Amino acid sequence: MKAKGKKIETKLEGWVDLGVCLVLIPCLVSVFPVNEWILWRASDVIVYLLWTYLCWYLGRHLVPALFDTHKRWTALAVVFIATVLTYLMSLKQVSFPREMIADRPPRLYMYQQAVWVLYIAAMGVGLATGFLARKAGRLEQAKDERTAAQAVQSAVEALAAQAVAGETVTVKADYKDITVPLAAIQYIEARNNYACLHLDHQDDVVSQITMKALLEMLPEGKFVRIHRSFIVPVHRIESKKATSVKLVGVDTPLPVGRAHKENLK
Repeated sequence: MKAKGKKIETKLEGWVDLGVCLVLIPCLVSVFPVNEWILWRASDVIVYLLWTYLCWYLGRHLVPALFDTHKRWTALAVVFIATVLTYLMSLKQVSFPREMIADRPPRLYMYQQAVWVLYIAAMGVGLATGFLARKAGRLEQAKDERTAAQAVQSAVEALAAQAVAGETVTVKADYKDITVPLAAIQYIEARNNYACLHLDHQDDVVSQITMKALLEMLPEGKFVRIHRSFIVPVHRIESKKATSVKLVGVDTPLPVGRAHKENLK
């Protein structure tokens, strides 16, 4: 599931890579007086273009590190170093032939501001791209996990149907007898003098019967009392700890009472 989420993230980043490389960064570089620079300072244009790509690449790939407590300071250090290098680049003095700058000096001396514009824009877009790609990957992963959980739930219900196939228990509720398939019982909860049967895809059934009396009505070995307030189907136990039990299809773990720990063995 994580692999699929990562695949979606990589695919999204690939499309964004293409858009940034072919459209966004060339547009950002246009804040320079490109026509004059290419004629006289082509090397500077190439350097700033490559630096812009690098800043965007760093920003995009720093996102996972920013969410990792062990790598966060390293990521912040990289951003700091990139900022310092950008500052040093902005200090570079650029000279042009007098005839080139005679009629448009303000435009040709924008390089200091342009370096910062490129850096902030590229790093910001990179961070935003990395964050959105990470978010998309996590959403896809969560979707896969929900699908897997539903598959497990269906498998458990099928297993329950086999474990207690055709078996039922009849209890009194709402002044009438209600027959409940054992395969549908998630767990049974005590509520004062009542027992609440939590069921799959059905409303709860509340009956005025003691937990002890209800347990005696259930098939031996297929249901176990784990607490003075809980009885669970054995086939639904996904995992157990010293103080709790996790049931398939039930979000919240149920507590295990000290007096009932031996029952789980």
